[in-house]
Amino acid sequence: MTTEYILYIALGGATGTILRAFISTLLPFQLSSFSWGTFFVNMVGCFLIGWFWVKLENPALKAFLVTGLLGGLTTFSGLGLELFRYFNEKSYFLLATYALVSVFVGIFLVWFGQKLAS
Repeated sequence: MTTEYILYIALGGATGTILRAFISTLLPFQLSSFSWGTFFVNMVGCFLIGWFWVKLENPALKAFLVTGLLGGLTTFSGLGLELFRYFNEKSYFLLATYALVSVFVGIFLVWFGQKLAS
C-alpha cells in the first residue's frame, strides 16, 4: 500500500468522521426513541457503497470514498452499542425494530445503489 493510497483513506476517513459527529449532534441517541442519527448515516452509507462500488473505477477515488469517507461516516459499532443500550433498558420492541429495520433496509439500499449506478 502506497503512502498516497493511505493519505486518500485518511482524508476520506477524517471527512466521514466529522460528518458523523455533526449528524450525531443533530440527531442524538435517546433511549426513549428510535436511533435516527446512526440509522441515517448507516442507510446513506449502504446506498452510497452500492453506488460507488459500481460507478468508481479509479482505485484512489474508491479508497477515499468507500474505505475512507464511508468507513468514517457509518458506524456498525455505534449500532451495536445502541442495541445493547436498548437491551439494558429492556426496550425490547425498539431493540428488535431498530435491528431488523437497519439490517433489511441497509441490504436493500446497497442493492438499490448498485441498480441505480448500473
